[in-house]
Amino acid sequence: MREPLEEHLATRLGTLGETVGDDLVPPADLELQVLRRRRQSRRARRWSGLAVAAAVVIVIVTTSVAVVHGSSGHGSLRVESSTTGATVPLRDALQPGTAMLSARGQYVLSLDSGGHQNATMIKVKLGNITYARATDDHRELWYLSLKNGTKTCGDVVRADIDRGNSSTIVTRAVTFDVSPDGSRLALYGAGDLAHGQCAPVLPGTAGNVVVVDQATATSSSVGLSDVTSLRWSPDSSFLVASTCGAYECGFRRIGVPPVLPAPLSVSEGTSAGFARIPAGSADRIVFGPDGLYELAQTVTPGLVSAAPSVTQSISRYDPQTLGSPQVVFRGGAKWDVAQVVPTGTATYVIAAPTATPKATGLYRVVSGRLALVRTLDAPGTFTPVSPFSPGG
Repeated sequence: MREPLEEHLATRLGTLGETVGDDLVPPADLELQVLRRRRQSRRARRWSGLAVAAAVVIVIVTTSVAVVHGSSGHGSLRVESSTTGATVPLRDALQPGTAMLSARGQYVLSLDSGGHQNATMIKVKLGNITYARATDDHRELWYLSLKNGTKTCGDVVRADIDRGNSSTIVTRAVTFDVSPDGSRLALYGAGDLAHGQCAPVLPGTAGNVVVVDQATATSSSVGLSDVTSLRWSPDSSFLVASTCGAYECGFRRIGVPPVLPAPLSVSEGTSAGFARIPAGSADRIVFGPDGLYELAQTVTPGLVSAAPSVTQSISRYDPQTLGSPQVVFRGGAKWDVAQVVPTGTATYVIAAPTATPKATGLYRVVSGRLALVRTLDAPGTFTPVSPFSPGG
């Protein structure tokens, strides 16, 4: 099939041929002219295709490449799929439906509202992970890994779960928490915690609660004794420190100023008269979507040779004033409750009937009673996960 240019020339020549005499001789280079025009047409199409290919190459070259280094020292190559100036929509880096995290030995697992594992988020080669917390934007997961037993200094680690779970040891502490927006760390221990120099808190001595702003590297600290855990308020404006001495436990509110190194303010201790943290309890206070939840255990001495009676309860406090407690569960002597996990779906507890202490399970608090969700062999330390909030 002839090309359009060739067809046009042939038609034009035919028309001219009808208007001239038979003795007119056609040009000797007619075929050469046709061939030349054909080559010019092909060359124009070829350069047009090369221009499109060059534009594609330019777009590919302008994409960004980032090397992320973890604590192991190995870098992983990540090529961003967005071009310069494009808007990248935030996505949930956790599995859909994630309601809780479980720090269990060398692992951090994510679980759905039925208590079923939907992903293994972290696995460490050495150490025991005792606490894990995801930021509200679900892009970072922070955890504490202890290598030398409890009440010692452990590694405070940040895992960038939005970029392949690369982990980096940020500092060290006896216990810690990260603010929901991921901007500040709360650390407890002895030594210069603000500069990564942690020491265990010796019995009978006071440790330090230190708040570090990660963007400005500024910090503020205050002395406090017998701290067992630190928890940030949902708006990141204050901390709650759980304390437990020889005779009673309680908690204190620590006000955190908007700009550091302004001083931290500590309120008077709040105590409900409970004596010890429940046996096997990993934590006693935790913020939920509607307030601060506290797991309390009251021990009443028995008369003469009678055994002491133990009463467990879960109370919810106003999220800002930490006042007006409301009892949401009272276990009496029938239950051994180890943890409380308030989520946006329900308020869960890790508990076991005292009659069968080995039958540990995940329960839902329903109208002051416990409803079994599923049994658990080794629950670890549970923490609630806030609903996905793009941008923190």
